[in-house]
Amino acid sequence: MEEVLELRINYEYAHLLFGKSEGKNIDDFIKIVQLTKDDPRYLQIPIIEKQINDQYDELFFSGWQIKRTYSKKELLSASLFQILIKSEFEPCGEECGTVYDNTSACPICGANAKQIGPLFLHKGSIPKKDISRTISGEIVVSDRFANIMQEAKIKGMAIEPVVFEKGISNCFQLKSTAQEVDLTPNTIAGVDPFNLSEYGEAVDYILGDNIAVKHEKEIYKCPNGHTIGLNLLSEPYVESRQTLENYDLFFTRQKVGVLRGYLRPNPILLCSPLFRTIALKNKLTGFGFEVAHIE
Repeated sequence: MEEVLELRINYEYAHLLFGKSEGKNIDDFIKIVQLTKDDPRYLQIPIIEKQINDQYDELFFSGWQIKRTYSKKELLSASLFQILIKSEFEPCGEECGTVYDNTSACPICGANAKQIGPLFLHKGSIPKKDISRTISGEIVVSDRFANIMQEAKIKGMAIEPVVFEKGISNCFQLKSTAQEVDLTPNTIAGVDPFNLSEYGEAVDYILGDNIAVKHEKEIYKCPNGHTIGLNLLSEPYVESRQTLENYDLFFTRQKVGVLRGYLRPNPILLCSPLFRTIALKNKLTGFGFEVAHIE
């Protein structure tokens, strides 16, 4: 597996670490660069970030993405995959009338609120992809996706109709009937590759008309074990269980993300090699795959 970190660097300070001709200039403000962990400059990034933030109250990089590529042999030998949903949209279900029972949610991190009844969404808001998700994590699939996976007898998949303001839609909410699987400590999550903070800082600020607002610190790693971090940084590592052999679609018990407005912590979505093969063969859209590991 080859792994590179792609960064959106503040062009004004890019010269502190990268050559003028290196990377790709998006505009006068952003330079996109890629580097690996064994690049000697990798460990310099958080140092420069802190210096720029302390001195100028600005960011050295404003966005990041970890990209992984696999050999054909690695893909053929993998016994579990992570499903990466690329299409996200709003409004989410709760904004459209979907009901949640928050009494079941963790009082610390907000994970595990239980959806009551069908998923309500706005007509026309769902991307024209075979799979997508709302900003709060509700997964929606096309009728084509549902038909293909049902014909292939994919195990552990449950689909329920999505409801629009005027009747049932032609898409479905994707759920899993398999028992949730546990991640091992080798699964790393954090704010970004250089920041593994378990919570955000509390912030006080003033809005217009001198309205004081207190922003409580956000919990990224729940002491009850429900959430492991704000963003997944590594490939998933899953505890070995017999149920992995009996199903094709899984959610993890531990979540990533944060409770922030309509945003909620969400599980990692995993699948069997059969699921991936069916998806690729039928050219289903809106998602990709990375290798997950069983320990």
